[in-house]
Amino acid sequence: QLANKARTEKEEKMSQAYAISAGVSLEGQQLFQTIHKTIKDCKWQEKNIVVMEEVVIAPPYQVENCKGKEGSALSHVRKIV
Repeated sequence: QLANKARTEKEEKMSQAYAISAGVSLEGQQLFQTIHKTIKDCKWQEKNIVVMEEVVIAPPYQVENCKGKEGSALSHVRKIV
């Protein structure tokens, strides 16, 4: 259990470090952290946030920048944004 927690925290820190090195805005970093709290399946793809392999949020990370197949995943992510 401790090993899983350590691995999870390491992955989160690596994700934050990537975002900073890629030049992602502070708003983008905060949005990623907010989404990651409720949906663990999110990652960076360059400066885009990819959620559940279905929704892509591009800079400047507003509701209108959420792209994906219409459905519950896109709707849920838009509510978070």
